[in-house]
Amino acid sequence: MKKRPRRILIPALILIALLILEIVYYRYFLSRKEPIRQISLIVYGSDASRFENLKQGAEQAAADLNAEVTLITMSSENDAMEQVTLIRREIMNGADALLIAACDSEAVGEYLKNDPINIPYAFVETGIDNDRGAPAYAADDKEMAKALVDTIEANEKDWIKVAVIADHTERISVRDRIDTIVDSGLKCDELVLWERNEQEKDKKAQFFLQRELTEEAVDVVVAVDNSSMEELLDAKVNLNKDIKIYGIADSSKSVYYLDHGLIKSLICQDEFSEGYLAVENILGGNAGNTAAAAGEGPVRFETVNRDNMYDMAYQKMLFPHLR
Repeated sequence: MKKRPRRILIPALILIALLILEIVYYRYFLSRKEPIRQISLIVYGSDASRFENLKQGAEQAAADLNAEVTLITMSSENDAMEQVTLIRREIMNGADALLIAACDSEAVGEYLKNDPINIPYAFVETGIDNDRGAPAYAADDKEMAKALVDTIEANEKDWIKVAVIADHTERISVRDRIDTIVDSGLKCDELVLWERNEQEKDKKAQFFLQRELTEEAVDVVVAVDNSSMEELLDAKVNLNKDIKIYGIADSSKSVYYLDHGLIKSLICQDEFSEGYLAVENILGGNAGNTAAAAGEGPVRFETVNRDNMYDMAYQKMLFPHLR
């Protein structure tokens, strides 16, 4: 009779121990989550809304891969030193990965050559001049420029005078687009390039374009990136000049003025896909200057005008806030 309490006590102690182990397991193992990885999206310019579609694509991929995206803007369009400083700062602050829209392809490329990034990274929209860095996720610049030429030729007579804005050429994407247009044999009476002179290098681009619009009579002006397009629109509105505008751009400001008839037609790339594919790549381990990084997927682009811009096929690309 004296041994009976011990026979009861031992199983009870075992049961209590099992219950404690179960509580510990559920509290500390099942409830424990993987740390959220931080991705810094470093872009040029100070207008965050310009990159909203890109950011949303990156955020969508990040949400599926336990990560968060922070958009980092600059105070300038083309200050490579500022962008390099931001890259260094984000790495020092513990970023797990970087997406970079290079403001100056040569200068940023030189920085990476001398001081390689030691965390996963990829370029979006525009990359660098050499192959030392990660791939750039963007639509094909030359193909977009060819589509722009076709659009102008389909809508304009061949006796027109066309000006192409040759600004922000620090970016390899801009240079490739301009070179393609110049080499295309665009059917027009005259093709001119509008470039800043030495006295205008440090001045606001809008003033340089206002001078060109005042001094040279043209029928069509072409802007091949968001920066130049927005600066051209400001100059046109200020002067109330009667010109036709075509371009490669997809910012909210460009879409607004397309809808209001100030722009005839735009070539727009799918920046949502750019951001999504880039994050999917860098968090999948195929980033930096590894051989696997060469397998990025294609990014589509579309030709849109005032007549078709509200078609369902273009809604997500042109109006990211309605996604």
